[in-house]
Amino acid sequence: MPVPELNVVAPVQDGTAGVRRLIRTGIVIDASCDVSPDFLADPDVAVIPIPIRIGQATYVDQHNPEATSRYMRENANGEGAQGQSAPLDAEQMRAFFMERFALDYDSVYCLTITASRSPIHDASSQGSAMALNSIRDMRQAADIRRPFQFRVIDTKNMFAGSGIPAMALRDMLLQHMQPKDIRDSLFRIIDSTYTYYVPDDLRYARTRSRGRGDRSINLISAMLGGALDIKPIIRGYHGDTHPVSKCRGRAEAWGRLFAFAAGRIAHGLHTPHLIVSYAGPLQDVRAIPQFAGLRSACEGAGVSLHVLQMSITGMMNIGPGGLTLAFAGPAHGETP
Repeated sequence: MPVPELNVVAPVQDGTAGVRRLIRTGIVIDASCDVSPDFLADPDVAVIPIPIRIGQATYVDQHNPEATSRYMRENANGEGAQGQSAPLDAEQMRAFFMERFALDYDSVYCLTITASRSPIHDASSQGSAMALNSIRDMRQAADIRRPFQFRVIDTKNMFAGSGIPAMALRDMLLQHMQPKDIRDSLFRIIDSTYTYYVPDDLRYARTRSRGRGDRSINLISAMLGGALDIKPIIRGYHGDTHPVSKCRGRAEAWGRLFAFAAGRIAHGLHTPHLIVSYAGPLQDVRAIPQFAGLRSACEGAGVSLHVLQMSITGMMNIGPGGLTLAFAGPAHGETP
């Protein structure tokens, strides 16, 4: 089935009564954002690449399945504790935005990983501001008189959590919602998106998280986790993360989280998407008994359940075997 393009119709601005024109709208996400394959296949979606260096090897995170497979194959199924990401700077963002969107689009939404954990949002904001004057000059030279808008939006979440507002935005555009309504609905979804993280190796996750300014996993927890196979469940919300539960082993942690998410679906979600991303073979996720209950809850409520390979950036930061689960819904208690 062909993927629909994200085009919305709006009144013409030249005063011609009764005439309507087609506005082409693009969506930009950074590569750490976990979204479905059909979302990525949309011709109006662009991915900001994130180069990653581990030793002498360089990987480009851009949601390319072959690059992801290579990264997992060469790094113990996703291990990259010493890896360093090198996100595009403002000048590189400016060039990326101009090349991709200057003449073919009238409106662009750029959704990024939370600004509290990554410089990508700031670089995108600076890059888009630098690009705007040049884009307007290019459009004027090409006799394109339509206004051009570029919005950079902080999702206040990471990985699966950044994917929820991105996929909700695409739904809104396909429904031809008006820009003001999109803005209000999108920020409501961002402000109600919860991400739950289950790192599989606490020592690894602590090493990586401290580099991002995240203190969710302290040294004592890391030592106990290694000795007792304790798996924390960490909640991400509004740019902050903190542990909410501890479980004995992966099966208990995942099972409890899947059952908890199924219960939240019963209370209603703000957008019909639930994303699970995993740094490992996806059959591991489906093998947990409570996953069947989560799948049934989604089917009964008309919610799309997306089980995805985690981005290279997510794998490097959470570690092999790490899992994230995200949805947007009403406020709720912290403990799954």
